Amino acid sequence: MIDFNIYLIGDKNIFDDEKGYLEALDKCFDSGIGAFQLRQKDISAKEFFKLGEKIRIILKRYPDIKLFVNDRVDVALALGAYGVHLNKNSVPINAVREKIKGIKIFYSSHSSEEAKKAEEAGADFITFSPIFKTKNNGFEQGIDVFKKVLKLLRIPVFALGGINENNLFEIKGVGGRYVAVQSGILRNRDIGSAVRSFASILTLNDID
Repeated sequence: MIDFNIYLIGDKNIFDDEKGYLEALDKCFDSGIGAFQLRQKDISAKEFFKLGEKIRIILKRYPDIKLFVNDRVDVALALGAYGVHLNKNSVPINAVREKIKGIKIFYSSHSSEEAKKAEEAGADFITFSPIFKTKNNGFEQGIDVFKKVLKLLRIPVFALGGINENNLFEIKGVGGRYVAVQSGILRNRDIGSAVRSFASILTLNDID
């Protein structure tokens, strides 16, 4: 049974410095975030692990929050993370599932075929993206494609890409129950309020 509906993805480059990044995460955790993905592609494995250790210290105050590590299975194990987030260039899902018992697996998918294959390979959850256009990506899957993927899969599908407090109602309107967010929360002037707003919308009754 899944007990989180907002999957926060964190990249410290959104902030001026690491201190601001860690403070922002603390606010998110304190406001109701249930799962967090440690993601930082521009640093070494050693630096990545050290950053994860700092976040782990914060998470000691929030024992119910699930920590996922992007791509690096070794770092996920070293940090004692709840899970790992894989993609098409990562170690295959079935290899991780066979070798590491108990670890939860997210997978980044960008087509219905890729999403279905990830489910069949043993992924516990997937992100499907980009639902909407983002600052760095002019392409979008759109709500209709997302709706088809929701019907195709049995595992939780987290909508990702360009999601904010306004278009979140579109996700909810086609049956979406889970979202993965970075900028939509971390770039908000009031981070705590943004988290609570996302959570409130996602727990509303179905939109007509």
